[in-house]
Amino acid sequence: MDAIAESTATDRLVRVSRVVVALLWQLIRLPVLALLVVLEPVVRLLLGACALIAVLCAFFFKLASSRPDFPFWGTLGFSLGCVALLAAYHALIRVFSGR
Repeated sequence: MDAIAESTATDRLVRVSRVVVALLWQLIRLPVLALLVVLEPVVRLLLGACALIAVLCAFFFKLASSRPDFPFWGTLGFSLGCVALLAAYHALIRVFSGR
């Protein structure tokens, strides 16, 4: 009889701890999601503009400049990094939105 009562108490403790963890996750998730969604247009504009400007500068300096030491591939890599960072930002929004 003692083992059954101990098992029931353990099950109850597990259920209560799951509810507490779920509540804490919601208390953290919702404000972070709101902040990410509010900042999303600004982040998209900045990262998209940086990527576009980097690509345009890379091609301009590659075609119009006679400097052989211009980091063409580095500039294109920076542009791809901006696009990857934007994709990671959208993935973070997806994680916090529960999708």
